[in-house]
Amino acid sequence: MSRDDAFGEVGAGADRTGGASDRAGGLRARVGRLFSPRVFLLALVVAAVGLFVGGRVPFVGSLTRFVGLAVATFALGVVVARRSYVEVALAAALASVCTVLLGLLTSAFLPITVDFLARSGAALALGVGVFGALVGTAGYYFGRDLRDGVTRSL
Repeated sequence: MSRDDAFGEVGAGADRTGGASDRAGGLRARVGRLFSPRVFLLALVVAAVGLFVGGRVPFVGSLTRFVGLAVATFALGVVVARRSYVEVALAAALASVCTVLLGLLTSAFLPITVDFLARSGAALALGVGVFGALVGTAGYYFGRDLRDGVTRSL
């Protein structure tokens, strides 16, 4: 029993039947504006596809992998109307770390790779994650900029 209920006070026009569910709904609405799981999953799939396709280019797989990430998030920025920088940055970082670690663990030098990851795996993951987030966010920014320039009325 809250203090307002004990004294019979009800706010102007307020309905007290919802209580905790109203607060949870308001919290969901705020979180939904800041972070959308659907957009995150879409960005994760797009980033993973971009990293995979970029890694298939026979030039330099590690470098072109991130070019593919930038192109994929650029395309996502052109298509998605909602601002989703947080989702794209997290998805690009996660996809980059997973792709690089998977590439290292499937290499021919597995004993050396495992020793390297044991010594400096956290630093490598942090560096790759930050670089992937920057590349993905930059691609998304330029895609949104192109979308804004094309759709703005003169």
